[in-house]
Amino acid sequence: MRRILPRDVVKSVEEIVDDVTERGLQAALEYSRRFDGVVPERALLEPRPGGDPDVVAAALEVAKSLEMLYSKLKPPEAVDFYGGVLRSVFWRPVRSVALYVPARYVSTLVMLAVPARAAGVEKIYVVTPPKGATGELLAVAKELDVAGVIPIGGPHGLAYAVFHMGVDMVAGPGGLYVQAAKYVLSLHVGIDGIEGPTELVVYAEGVPPEKAVAGALAQLEHGPTSFAYLVSTDSGLLEAAAEIYRRERTSSMGPLEVRKVHDVEEAVRLIDSIAPEHLEVWGAREVAYRVRNVGAVSVNMPSPYLDYAAGISHVLPTGGSARWRGIITPATFMKPIGVAEAVGRLELLEAARRLAEYEGFRYHRQALA
Repeated sequence: MRRILPRDVVKSVEEIVDDVTERGLQAALEYSRRFDGVVPERALLEPRPGGDPDVVAAALEVAKSLEMLYSKLKPPEAVDFYGGVLRSVFWRPVRSVALYVPARYVSTLVMLAVPARAAGVEKIYVVTPPKGATGELLAVAKELDVAGVIPIGGPHGLAYAVFHMGVDMVAGPGGLYVQAAKYVLSLHVGIDGIEGPTELVVYAEGVPPEKAVAGALAQLEHGPTSFAYLVSTDSGLLEAAAEIYRRERTSSMGPLEVRKVHDVEEAVRLIDSIAPEHLEVWGAREVAYRVRNVGAVSVNMPSPYLDYAAGISHVLPTGGSARWRGIITPATFMKPIGVAEAVGRLELLEAARRLAEYEGFRYHRQALA
């Protein structure tokens, strides 16, 4: 498991969260001035038309594509009858959520707001740094029924949304301090997960090295803490791709590691051990359907297309957490509620009594009498 939240970062974020909890908007604005050099005139902006119409139209076109998929992904309800009890499990959305949108990433707003809206969340707020509240973001937010945009980024913005806007959940990507804030705030509200640096594994065979390495170069430009693997059975492809990476790499890019495997079986085992957020498959499409530990897979297309337009959220599990969680869906913003209603003779009453007696709960047994 890769550690993505250093203890000193968590400690400093705890102090910020405690301060905003106690002093509210005044503290949040002070941190905005300190960290972003900007104090927004208003703590809550109303979404409105504006910005570059072409950018807005592109974002809404992608949103429509996501809506088609996510409208089919709401969890089903279950009802059955056993032993005199009518048992039901139904799903309900959280009431309100704060979505963290870094910088001016309108695409991230789409990738989070569409599944939240499909889940039926009543109030969706966006938390973004002051310079992120662009005309384009506000316009897309309006079309996606966002209740308001909080132009206060970082841990202080999220703490303000939780303790002074009363949201039930926070979700979204962001830097180290944003993710540490989500970790600290998870003691009080729900979170989607901890999203760390970008991760990518590329499996390639039968394609030019330029194509095999293009997605890796794209993901690695997220920053020096991002990383990528290029996996193949073809030594020549790996060597050529590594040379392209060495030629194109900038100081702000993360590392690329090339790894030769003997066959698809070995590739699948390697990918599962890495558990990356992104997997890009060229050639052997079977790899995509055999891997267990991964966030999202793009087959015969570059991962940035999935990030922007393929219709699967680009907010993905990182840090090895793809071993136990997956992509954002409407279920991320919902919770299952169970109901048991007596409608006949309780046939399991004696079993319940015996268990209560065995576990030493006297009044449990009396209640069951």
